[in-house]
Amino acid sequence: MVMVVSKEFWEDLKWGRAHYSELQKRFKDQWVAIVDKHVVSHGKNLRKVEEEARKLTGRKEVYTTYVESGAAIY
Repeated sequence: MVMVVSKEFWEDLKWGRAHYSELQKRFKDQWVAIVDKHVVSHGKNLRKVEEEARKLTGRKEVYTTYVESGAAIY
């Protein structure tokens, strides 16, 4: 099954990647939901972050990403 996502979703993904270092300063070790190139929700629980973002924006497709602190050792 192929999932088709909107142009807006891809724009938010690109914005999140381009501004990742800024997100790291504000949202270390948290999930963030980005809509229209703005963080609309953040927190430790992905499901809650997604639910809040959907309620606030009315969108079904919300780009979320986990922002690492950068301190992880692999």
